[in-house]
Amino acid sequence: MRMVRWPAGVPLAVWRWLRGSRGVPRHRLRTSAVAEIDRIPEREGDRLQHPRHGAGPAFHRRYMMRISDSRLSAEQLMGRLCDDLNAASPVEFAVFDKTSGSAGCLEVGDEYDVHMPGPWNCPVRVVERDPLSFRLATLEGHIEAGEIEFRAEDTPRGDVMFTIESWARSGDRLADVLYDRLRVAKEMQLHMWTHFCSRVADLSGGRMAGDVVVHTERAEDAGGTGGVLPLTRAASAVSARMFALAARLRGGRPLHPRGLVFDATLHLHGTSRLWGVPFLDDTAELRGMARLSRAAGLPPPLPDVLGLALRWEQPADDRAEEACVAELLLASTGQGLLGRHLLRPRWRWVPAFYGSLLPYAVDGRRLFLGAVARPTRTVPADHAALARAVDERPLLLDLVLATEFGSWERFGGLVLTGPARSDDSAPTRFNPARHPIPGLPPAGPLQRIRGATYTAVQEAVGPADAVRL
Repeated sequence: MRMVRWPAGVPLAVWRWLRGSRGVPRHRLRTSAVAEIDRIPEREGDRLQHPRHGAGPAFHRRYMMRISDSRLSAEQLMGRLCDDLNAASPVEFAVFDKTSGSAGCLEVGDEYDVHMPGPWNCPVRVVERDPLSFRLATLEGHIEAGEIEFRAEDTPRGDVMFTIESWARSGDRLADVLYDRLRVAKEMQLHMWTHFCSRVADLSGGRMAGDVVVHTERAEDAGGTGGVLPLTRAASAVSARMFALAARLRGGRPLHPRGLVFDATLHLHGTSRLWGVPFLDDTAELRGMARLSRAAGLPPPLPDVLGLALRWEQPADDRAEEACVAELLLASTGQGLLGRHLLRPRWRWVPAFYGSLLPYAVDGRRLFLGAVARPTRTVPADHAALARAVDERPLLLDLVLATEFGSWERFGGLVLTGPARSDDSAPTRFNPARHPIPGLPPAGPLQRIRGATYTAVQEAVGPADAVRL
């Protein structure tokens, strides 16, 4: 039966996704996905697949809809759903088959196989049940490791609010690639649960008021055993020791030994879409400082990798109760799909492209940041020429961003003004792991290695200047 259903069902599901689910608004939850997952209790029973057994980032997801004119109360609706999960499931795409437990209403201890296209069945077990909700935990072999809860509540306005909420990581490395890298499983999941919500509204006899509202929060490291975390920790330890030793030998800085510090003004205006990150979305003028330096410290006119380090105060807003110091480190890289991953030695400060080299995580995507020194003049890559140039007139750069395979888009401007200041006697040290951009966490194992390395170097050489703007 499954072999007959899927060839017809998958094209129908794809058509429905293109027609509706693809355009569903997606927002950030702004919770700590790792902390939320840590709250999942240890449960008794075999074959349970806890998030710590999974791979890749942690995800906290919530799908919500309001039902108007429902003929059923929240308790009656959940009772109807528990009688037959397939009454709401898009059965051309996903079917709940009970494999353990008595026939009829869902009860704690019951087990289901959720049959979906692909090489997996998705086994789950009912671990909680009350009149207004039930919760399923994934079992060994599921494409995710975690739990999902379905609940309903009556509102004072007489509507019914229905919510699906999950806390999970990918079940294994292949599932992580399909979900977080290729995004295939992510779109399948989005279609399944948004369509599930719309069918719950039909089941109630009412109508869905507005769209299904989708919220997601992603965290890079949930402390799982899957994936490359042990290797990342080992690489972090080796890198930290090597760079700490180099810092002692070079008088405090293994790289970028000398630099010039300037006043910086960031003029932000956002992009053509909202990212859910104040630094990328808001219109603002932020003041801070910038340091320009040569990475290896080679003497001019030899080319060197050039560094641009920024520090500013990110103001408080409705998403952050307090202002905080944020930092961004850029270096001379290429701009293309491959070049943005590679350092590029240069002969000139201007014109030049400075990229983040390593990505950040936002809305389930990898994002690169950069700054383009406008080609209005040429400034050789030596400190004396840079100081003279900025004394003559401010240095202007465009702040840009790009997704992993996307083109660069401007989200603001950067103005550097003199006088230039040397920090040889009072080193200005940056550590974006300690001063991240709010809402924009570093993504990937190389970012974790870099953060551990910066911290180890700064601890090895002793306290530097206080963080100042």
